[in-house]
Amino acid sequence: MMNIAIVCMGKHQLSPTYAIIMDVTSVLITGYPKFSNFEYNVSEKILLLLKEIDFGKIKISTELLTVDEFGSKFTANKIKSGETFDVIIHLGFSSKSSKIRFEKYAYNEYKMTKSDNSGRCISNGKIIDNEKRRHQTNINFSPLIYEFEKESHIEWSEDPGRYICNETYFNTLNAISEESRNSDVKVLFVHLPSELILDISKQIKIITRLIKCMTKPYVEVVGGLIFDGKNRILSCRRPKEKSWASWWEFPGGKIEFRETPQIALSRELKEELSLNVTPSKIITEQFFNYEDKYVKLILLNCGIIEEDRIKLLEHDEMKWLSKEELFDVNWLPADLPIVEKWFIEGIPNPHQY
Repeated sequence: MMNIAIVCMGKHQLSPTYAIIMDVTSVLITGYPKFSNFEYNVSEKILLLLKEIDFGKIKISTELLTVDEFGSKFTANKIKSGETFDVIIHLGFSSKSSKIRFEKYAYNEYKMTKSDNSGRCISNGKIIDNEKRRHQTNINFSPLIYEFEKESHIEWSEDPGRYICNETYFNTLNAISEESRNSDVKVLFVHLPSELILDISKQIKIITRLIKCMTKPYVEVVGGLIFDGKNRILSCRRPKEKSWASWWEFPGGKIEFRETPQIALSRELKEELSLNVTPSKIITEQFFNYEDKYVKLILLNCGIIEEDRIKLLEHDEMKWLSKEELFDVNWLPADLPIVEKWFIEGIPNPHQY
């Protein structure tokens, strides 16, 4: 996992100073050798090419899985034995695909139409008795949709087949669901087409982008759209001691684990503005790609609030802005696309949502 080391900077510092050094992000990539009557497996070639790429602070481990029951359980057994990863990407070959397929689901089901490399061929039955019918990938979809929505060589799939690929995927996701130590591990199965259909150089570029995308931090935040009686909206300036100091934003903050957007915003407005507010409907959502992270901003309607109810506890200044005044302040990059749209189309009506 992403480990943290605390290192003392030395006795000559004026005061005890500590540096927090972030360890590398751990990624496991698996593939398979050839099987059935196929002469090769493109996933094995991708694994070899990945070893030649410098991913910086991303530590890539590769495993060539056997095309049998043992191989299908290999990653799950690693998880159960206590090994930890930040991301797991299973790669497999699909002779029926003309594109790279990101698999949404793994099914607790055998429907093997050909034997695996051990001679095993199970035409029906469950992979694991007394377990759910299917698992969904636990990745954050927004970054991948953002990164690949215009990529013509990629498609999302809901059918990974019922062969070793699906068996591996189900076993891994099931192990993740049972092991609290690995509950944050993101897992995705990717089916690759033949390199005769999609050149291997294009495939390795896409997988490289996928690795970087899945290892980049993703944060969901909420913002409050607060109106005054003149249909102006509230903007708050970030203080000097915070990142993005002196930039302006909608008041709000990060959604914590198991919080709904409404609960998160109620908490944040209490902490930042000393307001007791129950936000209503979501007005809009905005995805933004910062250099160091992906951010999804969820903006909720907080209605009309009198200024004398607001007390700045974290920001150092606030302004009420009309449509014509929207660009009087320097908005955070994630907030700016929303403001730009409103400058053209007009600020929403507080009674509309």
